[in-house]
Amino acid sequence: MTLLAIAAEEGGGFNPLAPEPGLYVWTTVAFLVVFVFLAKKIFPKLQQTLADREARIKEEIEQAERTRADAERVLEEYKARVAQARDEAGKIVDEARQAADSVRRELTAKAESDARLIVDKAQQELQGERDRALSELQQQLATWSTEIAGRIVERELNPQSQKDLVESFINKVGNGNK
Repeated sequence: MTLLAIAAEEGGGFNPLAPEPGLYVWTTVAFLVVFVFLAKKIFPKLQQTLADREARIKEEIEQAERTRADAERVLEEYKARVAQARDEAGKIVDEARQAADSVRRELTAKAESDARLIVDKAQQELQGERDRALSELQQQLATWSTEIAGRIVERELNPQSQKDLVESFINKVGNGNK
């Protein structure tokens, strides 16, 4: 207890901790008036504010749920699009590979065909050169044969003179037909 309360009990005077019975009544009346005022004016507004807040919070939660559901839907669409893009990219790469293989095969076939044509042309040219060389050789042999026959006819046909004639002709041909 406080000193004031102890002093009041000993002296029989005023005790602030022990109010008078009339004060109970006025305190109760004041409390009831304030409570009625609060109940009529403040509590409904407070109740409305709390209800509004609760409704706003529920609406925000619902909006958050819708947003989350939309985000999940968008994520699934994104995943599907990414998978589709990967599939398309794979198809494009496969098509490019096939096209490259086709072009490579075509180029290889064309190169082989060109090589065959070049080889055939070279063989034809070689055959032509060989035929021309043979023709020239035949002409040269015919010329030589005619020349030899002419010289043989000029001389007497004995074995020694024929041998000398052939050797001289061979020497002339070997020295470049001088």
